[in-house]
Amino acid sequence: MKSRSEVESTVDRILMSIFKIEIDAARMVRRSELVAWTSLMHVEVFFALEEEFGVRFPEDDLAFAESRDDLVDTVCSALSIG
Repeated sequence: MKSRSEVESTVDRILMSIFKIEIDAARMVRRSELVAWTSLMHVEVFFALEEEFGVRFPEDDLAFAESRDDLVDTVCSALSIG
C-alpha cells in the first residue's frame, strides 16, 4: 500500500510531466492559476492518475478537483489512505 507522501510525489510527477512545470513543497498548484490547466488537460490529468494508480474516479471527483492537494486527496480516498 502506498503512503500519502508517495501519492503526493506521484501526483507532482504527473503534473510536472503534463504541464512542463516544476513543483516543490512550497508551491500550491491551483487550476485557476495555471493557464495550461484547461478542461482538456484536466481530463488528461485524471486519466494519467487512473492509469498510474489503477483506480477509476467518479465524475464528481473530476468536477471538484481544483488543485494539486485536491488531486492528492482524491487519490488517497480512492486508495483508502488516511
